[in-house]
Amino acid sequence: MSSHLRTLLLVLAIVIVASLVSMSLGSHWMSPTSLASSLLGYGHATHEMILWSFRLPRVLLVLLVGWAIAISGVLMQAVLRNDLAEPGILGVATGGNLGVTLALILFGTQIASPWSLPAMSIAGGLLAVLLVCGLAIDRSGIYPARLLLTGVAVSAALGSFTLVLSLNIDRQIYAQALAWATGSFNKADWNYVLALAVWLVVLMPIVLAICPVLNILRLRDENVIGLGLNVFQWRVLLLVLAVALGAAAMAMSGGIVFLGLIAPHLARRLVGPQHGWLIPAAGLMGMLLLLVADTAGRTLFAPVEIPAGIMVGGVGGIYFVYQLMTTKG
Repeated sequence: MSSHLRTLLLVLAIVIVASLVSMSLGSHWMSPTSLASSLLGYGHATHEMILWSFRLPRVLLVLLVGWAIAISGVLMQAVLRNDLAEPGILGVATGGNLGVTLALILFGTQIASPWSLPAMSIAGGLLAVLLVCGLAIDRSGIYPARLLLTGVAVSAALGSFTLVLSLNIDRQIYAQALAWATGSFNKADWNYVLALAVWLVVLMPIVLAICPVLNILRLRDENVIGLGLNVFQWRVLLLVLAVALGAAAMAMSGGIVFLGLIAPHLARRLVGPQHGWLIPAAGLMGMLLLLVADTAGRTLFAPVEIPAGIMVGGVGGIYFVYQLMTTKG
């Protein structure tokens, strides 16, 4: 067994343990025995109702969202050859939130289902990323510092525009839009879990199949062209794929910023830069980080709940500044 495989199995074991701990914690604590009995279907009726109706779908949705956002970050960093790129910074979160808010205003809450939200979020996120890249590009290509600054500016502008729109809608729609903006899992249920799982089943085989291309795209463009690849077409395809993963996940949870930055960085420290190992490692790290953030947010400050997006954003912002100060060039 290779060292990288052992590392992945160790992180997976930690994720499983953290998931069990998260399901046991809350206003109604479950002992390990009660939790095991409820999972197997012969526990106390109250415990089974709490577990299967609320805690289990929430934990599973957190894991799926963490996986998708982390891998979206890996793809963006590979496509843009910039280790500071991530979905939230490049406008996926605010663009997706704007798309969802506009759809709610135009069509009402009847369109807000786990199956329609990803499409609206992807459309908004894709337009935001294309706008960022379009404003950041010049004759010499996309300069990393310009890309990051443009992403921050566009995200701020879209966030402000979304807020202005939200001030003129009824309370029910405003509450939904606010939940997406903060990255909350309060409304997690089995429909959201199933919808996001279907998106990942469709997109993940494509991601895994193009791992060799991702490794090549980290090289200089002239080297990539010498290997017979169309750099522009591959970058556009991978950027769309990254936005689809990130926006579909954020359609279920709301804006989760900096997770797509931290998880790939930690994964590279564990397994190196080869994407065949990096993608699953980053996905597992995204699961673990978001699960810890959500569990801490709903238990440490009870009865007040801090949304997972705010928890991740607080820590991630500090990490981003650190990386920005220590990155050469």
